[in-house]
Amino acid sequence: MTKRIAVGRLFHESHGYARPTISESITVVRGDRLIREARGNGTTFGGIVDALTERCDVELLPISDSMIAPSGLIDHGFYLDQRRFWEEQVKGLRPDALIIDLHGAMGTTELDDVEGDFLDHLRSVAGESVVIGVGLDLHANITPSMLSAGDICIACKQNPHNDYYDTGKRVVELVLEVLAGRLHPVYTLAKARMIAPGKLETHLGPLKQLHARARVLEQSTPAIVDISLYNAYRFGDFTDMGQAAVLLSNGRYPQAKEIVYKFAQEFWERRDEFNDDLLTIEEALDAAAERPKRLPKALADLGDRTLAGAPGDSTLILQAAMNYKRPLKGAMTVHDPETVAQAHTSSVGATLAMRLGGKLTPQFEPFDVEGVVKVINRKDVKLIGPNFGGESAAMGDTALVEIDNRFQVIATSKPGFISDPNVFESHGVHIRNQDFVVVKSQYHFNANFNGLATSLYLASPGLAYYLPGVFDKKRARVWPDVDVEADPILPPQVFARQGRFNYRLKIN
Repeated sequence: MTKRIAVGRLFHESHGYARPTISESITVVRGDRLIREARGNGTTFGGIVDALTERCDVELLPISDSMIAPSGLIDHGFYLDQRRFWEEQVKGLRPDALIIDLHGAMGTTELDDVEGDFLDHLRSVAGESVVIGVGLDLHANITPSMLSAGDICIACKQNPHNDYYDTGKRVVELVLEVLAGRLHPVYTLAKARMIAPGKLETHLGPLKQLHARARVLEQSTPAIVDISLYNAYRFGDFTDMGQAAVLLSNGRYPQAKEIVYKFAQEFWERRDEFNDDLLTIEEALDAAAERPKRLPKALADLGDRTLAGAPGDSTLILQAAMNYKRPLKGAMTVHDPETVAQAHTSSVGATLAMRLGGKLTPQFEPFDVEGVVKVINRKDVKLIGPNFGGESAAMGDTALVEIDNRFQVIATSKPGFISDPNVFESHGVHIRNQDFVVVKSQYHFNANFNGLATSLYLASPGLAYYLPGVFDKKRARVWPDVDVEADPILPPQVFARQGRFNYRLKIN
């Protein structure tokens, strides 16, 4: 019997300390175009669409797609408009299932748990018989509201997120199992009241050991369907924030509370191991100066990461490179709509006197410098991946300006996903000809630059460099910002359906 399955995406990692994201900067895709653009791309949504397209027993129903580059809190009115549209579509389509790609750390100017509110609202609209499946980022702030409203609610397992696509396909598989009556989802959640300050790659310890144990439990225990380990997004301010473990079982599993509690306990006991090994800007330039016979360096500008929600308007690495003791060649982006407009009103070959960058991040200042316009671009740039492959770079109009005959600066009108070689190559900037390129990402760029550049992480200033106490938490009560020694582990909670068509209940 054909199943009617509605799909969509509302994906944003919301930086609680950056300027709010205005509605006009957000792209919303609907209709058949949504399906066409999702096919084959390296996202959770791409995996969802491809998995459903492959089946002859599914009618695929597109609703809406908003893939928003990390930035400040979303305008609340925009969110309400999206929620209203989804409500209308679900009422009209009457699907058997909803499968959605969400981040899990989205906030608005008025609401901290957007995904919980969104899923709870969809559940009230769709009714209890409709299966709701969700794929999340592992940097989600997983909440009881999400687990109460969703039948399937699992995260990707890798950071960098090279398994987004596989996560989407896995969500589809599990939703179909629920529809067939073979899977009866029960969730068990435990949290440690902490933020991991760094070392969040899953191929490094301690996360490497924690994820390895989770995979062994999944493979060796038939009742365990999935274990998702969540690293709380450091630049949010969410109620009940913390490092979390969520176990999905097929029916009630008596050992589930003990398992998730042990994961949360290990997060806490190993909290001092979550520290990155980082370089100063000067040390990174020293490494870039070793360029002969070596790959260029990809410098991860951690303080100004657009992929963590920072504005991307820093010029600090550029300024340091211009004053470096040896001549270097490099390429970078600077989010600066004013400079883009200035270049677009000039012509290629014109010399610009710029006040470059430094207009959005409070601790930065514009850099007075001259450059020559090399490229004026109004076309969308696609990422080539594998991470986020096929997605828009979301940079808006851009302009390539050459400074001092050796620095290639791409001014962007939006922050963008600055984590991919095509950001540079699409503007005629060949990475292999540079001593360094600056990326606004910590993890996601690694696979994309594999074989092209050597990755280096910089402890650079900005809104995306986490230091305890710098980002004032008003809702969250987490270590290392707050002393929680007396009660570091929140008691495990169980969320279980009492029957196929009944409400999911929280059972302590």
